[in-house]
Amino acid sequence: MNESPIFQELKKRITLLEYKPGEVLREKEIMEDFDVSRTPVREALIRLEMEGLVRIIPNLGTFVADVSFQQLKDVFEIRSYMVRLAGQLAAARITEGELAEIRERIERMKQTHDPKMLMQIDGELHGIINQATKNEALVKILGTLNNQAVRIWTYSHAENQYWKGLVEEFEEIEAALRRRDEERTACLLEKHTRRFVDHIRSQLTT
Repeated sequence: MNESPIFQELKKRITLLEYKPGEVLREKEIMEDFDVSRTPVREALIRLEMEGLVRIIPNLGTFVADVSFQQLKDVFEIRSYMVRLAGQLAAARITEGELAEIRERIERMKQTHDPKMLMQIDGELHGIINQATKNEALVKILGTLNNQAVRIWTYSHAENQYWKGLVEEFEEIEAALRRRDEERTACLLEKHTRRFVDHIRSQLTT
């Protein structure tokens, strides 16, 4: 399913907390913002609800979903298993073009210290690896989980210290993918995800 520009923009605003947890999303305001009719706005909101980013309550309205420690646990409990599978499939199926894209993103990562840019590149790298699995169902699930992960990350105000060593992690992952080492890729992706979770957990519980 193709993502409409309205859906993409609303998703970005929610994941980066431009729309705060619990905030009301008014259809009329969104219609005016994007200069569109009610139908594409409703379609976008329904998709956002499917991805767990909003709650639509009949006769009350549409609300940005809350962020919680339990959500962190739930999301990453699933994600840790999914990234292992993604690593195995990607190592077996990745193309030279996709490997070149990964290398390009790593080089970009080396050139910035901006947390938001690093988070964006991190997401792009995971997106390339996910697409390399050639499994659309897995790509969709991991994409949804990534949206939740970015939102929790932003909410936690995680420290910049997390980004230390990130380039080296992805260079190890890239090397394992180039060797077509399925188990090593799976282990490295799981380790990367667990470090991400542990860091956010430490920020939410301090």
